[in-house]
Amino acid sequence: MLQVVVMKRAFIIFALVICFATGVFGIYVNVIEPVKKTIGSQGDVRMGTAGPGQTVVLVVERSSDGGNCPNNYCADGWDTIVPVKVPEGWVVEPSPIHETPMKMKIKVAPDAPNGEYNLTLAAIDEGNYDGLGNMTFSSIVTVSRDVIDISVDPTRVETGVGQPAIYNVKIANTGAASDPFEIKVREGEIPAWRFKKQVLVNYGSERVIPFEVVLNEEDERVFTLEVTSLSSPMIKEEKSLVISSKSNILTDWKATTHGLMLFPIIEEPIYAVIGLIGNLL
Repeated sequence: MLQVVVMKRAFIIFALVICFATGVFGIYVNVIEPVKKTIGSQGDVRMGTAGPGQTVVLVVERSSDGGNCPNNYCADGWDTIVPVKVPEGWVVEPSPIHETPMKMKIKVAPDAPNGEYNLTLAAIDEGNYDGLGNMTFSSIVTVSRDVIDISVDPTRVETGVGQPAIYNVKIANTGAASDPFEIKVREGEIPAWRFKKQVLVNYGSERVIPFEVVLNEEDERVFTLEVTSLSSPMIKEEKSLVISSKSNILTDWKATTHGLMLFPIIEEPIYAVIGLIGNLL
């Protein structure tokens, strides 16, 4: 009889270990960015699309039961997320110990071909103080160069010689990585104009940025506007635009509403009135 009792207890202990390992008792990893998903042991999360050289930030709650940490504070739960196995050339930084929520940076290899990549990660209960142990799970990232979309309005601007033409550039970041982009005119297409703008566009969002182009001679030119990721030159979109620069008083008056390159502050109200008159004519 004693032997039977001992065997039953051993079986119960073994079953409990299996339950904890498989997440039967509600041990989870709660991913909140760049997608929302609660996963159990050996589960996976598809993080979306990123380009070569871009960095995706995986954000995970410290809570271990699929819930949220009140006021971003967890008295117990996971302590860090660490990489176990990553593709060659990728750089993955574990989250700092006890960071709430936990943030892991996953940088795609700068020469990664298009396709799906699987990373093995682990949630760690440091010292097993909360009885969670370590839980492994998979993170899937799709690599593609096609992670931005741009549009420009207007595509043709008429202005005065030496006056700025304004193009509103909308950048839509369709990927899973927030990224800085550089806007510029293709080198050599507008004489002596090397103006550039850099702007951060968060993942899954879009921004509209006014971009100035100046032609210092009377001419009409077709030029190429380039929007390039600062993470990789392979992530780039282009638009063909037109600038028409004419030397006459009406176009000069209209151009003042775009702003002058240099002007005394005291004369600003005068230029405002001139610009209004020019656009009414």
